[in-house]
Amino acid sequence: MHTSTNYANTGHSRQALDVALVFDMDGTLLDGREAVVNAVAEGLHETYRHFNLPVPTIDHDRIAAAIGLPTPTFFRAATDPGTVPPELIDRFVGEFEVRSTRAEVAALQRGETDLFAGAEHTLQALVDRGHPLALFSNANDPYFEAVVETHELRRFFHQAISLESAVRQRLARNKAGIVRHLADQHAQAVVIGDRVHDIEAGRSAGALTVGCLYGFGKPEELRSADWTINSLPELLELPLTKSATRQ
Repeated sequence: MHTSTNYANTGHSRQALDVALVFDMDGTLLDGREAVVNAVAEGLHETYRHFNLPVPTIDHDRIAAAIGLPTPTFFRAATDPGTVPPELIDRFVGEFEVRSTRAEVAALQRGETDLFAGAEHTLQALVDRGHPLALFSNANDPYFEAVVETHELRRFFHQAISLESAVRQRLARNKAGIVRHLADQHAQAVVIGDRVHDIEAGRSAGALTVGCLYGFGKPEELRSADWTINSLPELLELPLTKSATRQ
């Protein structure tokens, strides 16, 4: 299944608002601070063993700091280059992606991941207000689709695009392109994310932006957002259909 998807109408009776809310996935909706990072660490450990390399202490902070980068840049950034021979690094990163994705999907299927507190209530309330919701991610297709399936996100989102799918369909080449593709379909858009890349992508598309302080990003990287929030339900308190005043 490809992941540039127009999802069915939710069937709620509401007044349509042509203000799209475009959500990043990891660190914004999906709380991957434990299960996802642990799964990536598992994949990294297996990759060292696969290549018969000494297994170093896996740096979970390094993995978390790379969350939000595009694949395979993420897997390269999550690898300590001093632990892999230079001539092996490209093959290592490719194998790391395969093994990490397998571990992540398994963790999702075992029910080890959660959406952030208040996510379902907040998304439903936004749908009921008439906002079209869209989902984007730099993740690869298998992981992205596993998150969508496991957490039944089709209930809320009219469209969802992973970077891998966007590149394959020639819709976009990077996160900024994905956001632009989604935002251009509506009169106004608000981009919600937890990393500076999300905020920059939103601004490049002419959208308003919301920085999520509870995810993987640091407060200083979200200072350029029009608003910042400490929890998803705070979205419901923002004047998303009006001109933004930076908070």
